[in-house]
Amino acid sequence: MIRLATIGTSAICDGFLSGMKLTHEYELSAVYSRNADTGKAFADKHGCGRVFTDLAEMARASGIDAVYIASPNVFHAEQTRIFLENGKHVLCEKPIVTSLADYIELKKLADKKGLVYMEAIIPRHSKGYCAVKAALKEIGSIAMARIDFCQRSSRLDAFLRGEQVNIFDMSLHAGTLMDLGVYCVYGAVDLLGMPKEISAECSLMSNGADGAGSAVFKYDGFSALLTYSKTGQSMLGSEIIGEKGTLKIPFISQYCGVTLVKDGLETQITGLLTKAEQMQGEAQRFADYILRFNQNKTDYVSANELCLNVHKCMDQIKNKAGIFYPEK
Repeated sequence: MIRLATIGTSAICDGFLSGMKLTHEYELSAVYSRNADTGKAFADKHGCGRVFTDLAEMARASGIDAVYIASPNVFHAEQTRIFLENGKHVLCEKPIVTSLADYIELKKLADKKGLVYMEAIIPRHSKGYCAVKAALKEIGSIAMARIDFCQRSSRLDAFLRGEQVNIFDMSLHAGTLMDLGVYCVYGAVDLLGMPKEISAECSLMSNGADGAGSAVFKYDGFSALLTYSKTGQSMLGSEIIGEKGTLKIPFISQYCGVTLVKDGLETQITGLLTKAEQMQGEAQRFADYILRFNQNKTDYVSANELCLNVHKCMDQIKNKAGIFYPEK
């Protein structure tokens, strides 16, 4: 049984804990929040008796094997470092870092310490992952791909009224590429491979945040168009089009409801999942890496190589699109 601590009290942390419970591999050992009352309310909700308001104290504490980090992006690297240095495995919400250099440094630290360091990214560890990869082989040589995640933010109107909104706060290393675009990059790199060339652009909001963006990944013989936005809603989903068929992916962030269109027939490849079931996969894989590392070493290496390549591409997109973060 893995004794897990959490950083964050948001809905995403709630969702992860609901998925974690389905694995029967964990017990919630501690909760961190900057606000003691908020932390206690969250801990009580999930049946946990320990609350910390000092992060370094929690990192040093006994009775904790691993931590799930669901704080604002800007804190991911430093919080990860603190827990790795104190011998705790780390599962960090996407984006695991906001610069490639941070990922390389932290992965080296994790390897040195013999610890698991993993990005919480739903599709890579979802129940439908293997089915989607297998279906790719059915469509023949790829002609083109459209990979999309455009979802109008529920906080956009508040931002437009002049309110401070974390998801559009560049001092927190937020913005649409980091929130939604990362799923598109994961989908492209995982399903299509590393591109030969990347071009990118974005639409900046009044505070310099990227509200929407696009990137073209060029491969041998075809291109993939990535589109992502928090200022408008897409209705089309994603498609990978081959000479023998088409793979339709309604939700690039989940690999749910995927269908294969071939020979005039549309066949469902993956079903729909509840929120808890969506997050169960990454929780289970994290547990497998910690408790059964030797049996899962090959997959762990593959997942981390993918993570490295994704963040190589993310850095290129930021540079080409002109996305910048204030100094920490």
